Amino acid sequence: MIKWKWCIVEGVLLFVLGILVISHPQEAALTIVDLLGWLLLLLGCFALVGGITAQVGPRVPPALAGGVIACICGLLLLLLPGVAIATTTIVVAIFFLLSGLIEVFSSFALRSTGGHANHWGLAFFNGFISIIFGIVLLTYCPLPEILGLLFGINMLCCSAYAISLGWFFRNAPAH
Repeated sequence: MIKWKWCIVEGVLLFVLGILVISHPQEAALTIVDLLGWLLLLLGCFALVGGITAQVGPRVPPALAGGVIACICGLLLLLLPGVAIATTTIVVAIFFLLSGLIEVFSSFALRSTGGHANHWGLAFFNGFISIIFGIVLLTYCPLPEILGLLFGINMLCCSAYAISLGWFFRNAPAH
């Protein structure tokens, strides 16, 4: 059984975050870069510790190499945020394209199984908007304002879809 309340909570949180991101798009873009940098640095440290503490085996060299690469990439993101915005923009654009395509295809599957018109329509719209945003990010120069603004708008679209999904499950008949 799906807990419809969690979908509503997710939608409300995404709405609030989307409004915050739209109101401060440049800071949001730099925060995304910082978050990725810290995550890579943390991942690299864990991989290095795992590689160093491992006795012997085929996993030690990849763990050490992966840890060093992750630490270097994390440090580059943290130390050179201006350059990292371009790289992050490409990664976010690819994420928007792939997630948008998946959302569009899943909306067609939802429609063919008799899904509620509003629900599959929002799923399709959310996917379509993600695809458009991915194309825009890949086409235009990677400005932090554009990255933050499109990320915030995408959060608002995802918010509407999550709330719609929660409302759909709340009113769905029990099987």
